[in-house]
Amino acid sequence: MSTTSIAFKSKGSLLEGVITTPHNISGPYPAIIACHSHPSFKGHMGEDVISAICRVAGDAGFATMRFNFRGTGGSAGIHDKGKSEKNDVKSALDVIRRWPGIDKNRIAIAGYSFGASVIMDGAKMLRKANKFALIAPPPKAATESHLSKDNRPLLIIAGEKDRLSPPDRLKKIFSGYKTPPSLRIIEGANFSLLGDEAEVGNTIVNFLQD
Repeated sequence: MSTTSIAFKSKGSLLEGVITTPHNISGPYPAIIACHSHPSFKGHMGEDVISAICRVAGDAGFATMRFNFRGTGGSAGIHDKGKSEKNDVKSALDVIRRWPGIDKNRIAIAGYSFGASVIMDGAKMLRKANKFALIAPPPKAATESHLSKDNRPLLIIAGEKDRLSPPDRLKKIFSGYKTPPSLRIIEGANFSLLGDEAEVGNTIVNFLQD
């Protein structure tokens, strides 16, 4: 796998990220962008869930991109409670679409908690993505999401014992979506998904390969 550290602009803020591409197979490659959890609770692009998604996807022949939202890690700017972060995801999508060897028709975006919330709120800006995967999506954001009327394939992953994103509540909310998503409940897991990161990655890759 080839790994490249990058810097890219989002509404005037310079963000840091990492792109990996397979080196043992020929392109064009499908790609996935992974968006981290809330920076106020130590969320960043190197957290275990995001790293696992990128590792598993990379092993499966995907190009991957992860980045720090504005005001996180080495990314400039100020955390904006998800408002400006929508632009960060859109800018990341623009970057990966221009990256050499990427299949522009097979780009997915995954988000964990806060990252999922940003994706749901910014879905209208992400028309060039063809699939979405949301891990522990906040119920309030899911209720108000623009994805509720979207036709693109959607995967929801939640821990069986997650008290922040309870599976039963998520089932009820997402059943009202125009295109009901695939739902994967990880047995025994809570919000942190500690020890289940690889299963999260494998579930997402299987969804993207269908």
